[in-house]
Amino acid sequence: MDNDLLAFLVTRDRPYCFRCLRQAFPHTPVREQIEEARQAGAPLLTGEGRCAICEQSTTVVAYITGDPDLTRFGHG
Repeated sequence: MDNDLLAFLVTRDRPYCFRCLRQAFPHTPVREQIEEARQAGAPLLTGEGRCAICEQSTTVVAYITGDPDLTRFGHG
């Protein structure tokens, strides 16, 4: 995974939509990088939620640390 994209997700506890992540990281294949990182064991979760940037309800991704109930997922 692109180090900048992973660092961005790790340092924030909010979900972000793929559209906003693609805009923030235009030279990174965002979906592919996130899937590769998930398969490698990174605690990334995708699902329906509200993006912290554009505030649209859509498919979002979040880096989850110690939050199995995903209480913050979707809170934008």
